[in-house]
Amino acid sequence: DDDDGGGGGEGKEGKEARSRVQVMHDKPLPPKPKPIDAYFTRDYNMVNPGHKHVGVQGGFLIVKPNMDAFNEYVSIVLEGDFHQGSGWEGKGYGGYFGAQQIQGVCSYYYDYKHPGTAVELDKCYYNVMADGPRQEKTNRCRDGKDTCRDCREMPVEEIYSVHFTLCSKPWHCPAWVGQNSVTKDICAKFHGEWFRIREDLEKDGAL
Repeated sequence: DDDDGGGGGEGKEGKEARSRVQVMHDKPLPPKPKPIDAYFTRDYNMVNPGHKHVGVQGGFLIVKPNMDAFNEYVSIVLEGDFHQGSGWEGKGYGGYFGAQQIQGVCSYYYDYKHPGTAVELDKCYYNVMADGPRQEKTNRCRDGKDTCRDCREMPVEEIYSVHFTLCSKPWHCPAWVGQNSVTKDICAKFHGEWFRIREDLEKDGAL
């Protein structure tokens, strides 16, 4: 079977692989044979709830190698058609931290220039940051939905990757000053897993 970037072809293994991909807001993967060129999560912490074009979270990005896409990226950056507030080409892909860099240009590229070719992964499973789902002052869901899941309640064994931002880097031995008990608890578990994996690598002679 041909590989479409979505976890294999139409065979049994390909279908099983696609079924295991956890997609944000339970959206379906693009239908075959449409290719999937990128996977990422979004950073809802950087915008107010309801922002139309949320930026890509820069700490996690999977892309299918493609020289045409690379050259188009380069041309977009070199042209520099970025407007303060309204973002790239003035289309609304801006107004948040990193909008001029990868967070904004990736959102602009895959949402506006090439819609339907990328998948927003569920941030409770991928690139997990231990961030709360609601704004502290308004109690509104950061993703703009009426209800939102607290990713800090996810069993650690079900998580695929962690981004050490709020939790800080494990080797810094942080005290997590200013974080609430829920965040501190999950950060402690994340750090424990990091040290466990590192110890395993040392024992296997990989470090």
